[in-house]
Amino acid sequence: MKIIQLPLLLTALLFATEGCFSYVADSELTPTRGTPIRVYLERPASFELTRVTVNNVTIVSGELVRRDAGDVVLSATWLDTDLGGGFDGEGWTLQIPETNVSALEVKQFSWWRTGIAVLGVAAATFFGFDSLGSGSSGGSGGGGGGGQQL
Repeated sequence: MKIIQLPLLLTALLFATEGCFSYVADSELTPTRGTPIRVYLERPASFELTRVTVNNVTIVSGELVRRDAGDVVLSATWLDTDLGGGFDGEGWTLQIPETNVSALEVKQFSWWRTGIAVLGVAAATFFGFDSLGSGSSGGSGGGGGGGQQL
């Protein structure tokens, strides 16, 4: 394997694993306080953060604080907009009406992605060392450097 292929393998591994986690619909898991979640909004919304108002937000990621009175309350870590950009949620507590939630996903550990990551790291390590070559660059044992004996 050529050394040039190693970065390609590592890049593919990174995209395949995405941190060994995946998001699943909240119907499969019941989120509790502090659970990382991702909320997809039915209609773009605006949220006021420290010094900026983020408009056209379509996805909010964060940790669930509670679900009550028809609202999802979360500590925001990231806000995605329909304009393609994103903003740090700065840990601000946001209240989103459930009527504007099209989907809610819960972050969970994925054994499949972790397995892929472990196998990928093992393969990258093997092929990385293989591409560097093995063995020593010297003669066979027996010290001395062929100089003249005095």
